[in-house]
Amino acid sequence: MQIGSLCGLGKTAPNPVLSTLRYFREEYETHVLKKSCPTGECKALARPEILADKCKGCTACIRKCPVGAITGKVKEVHVLDADKCIKCGACKAACKFGAIAGL
Repeated sequence: MQIGSLCGLGKTAPNPVLSTLRYFREEYETHVLKKSCPTGECKALARPEILADKCKGCTACIRKCPVGAITGKVKEVHVLDADKCIKCGACKAACKFGAIAGL
């Protein structure tokens, strides 16, 4: 990349990317190949879920979800369909038990 460039900027512009690839290769591979973000900072790669140990089955999240991505019965652990979820955060805001993770 640097060798093939004809101008000075083209020779130096790739340096930050090449440097991060050298020192953080695992993070790049996790993002690109596994489609996940280990730190949870990349919202586009977030995989929301309902934590079974915290969910009380109150249905507050079900009522707030605009796309019907959450299912479950009263007093039973609910299930969130991550493929349907639009990651709006309405369920997380509605949950008083902190059972929504990954948003």
